[in-house]
Order: sequence, then structure tokens, then C-alpha cells
Amino acid sequence: MSLVRTPRIPFRLGEVLIGDDPFNGRHLGTVDVIEAPFVGLRTAGNSPGHVVFYDYRQLRYPE
Repeated sequence: MSLVRTPRIPFRLGEVLIGDDPFNGRHLGTVDVIEAPFVGLRTAGNSPGHVVFYDYRQLRYPE
């Protein structure tokens, strides 16, 4: 039986990030969910249950 390798996500819950994706658009939000390789951002102005998921490689810290 082989071990499944999951990527190491360099972000932590509660960090503020910018996600940029041609399908989801660009959003600023806080990290709410981490399920490798996806990270869910909770953005301001949306309902409490609304989370936008990005591939962790499409996220960056705001400048």
C-alpha cells in the first residue's frame, strides 16, 4: 500500500489573503477552510455560510 502525498499548504486559518482565479474572480478574505489542495476564503459582504474556494497556488498575501 502506498502513501498518498498531499501538498503542504503554507497558509493558516484566519490569515488575510487575496485569491485570483479567472473563474471565481479576485477576492480578499480570511482563510476559513483548508482541504488540500483547496483553501476556502470567507469574504466580507456575503452571507456567513458563503466561502469561495481557491487552489492554494492562486492565493497571495495582500501588499
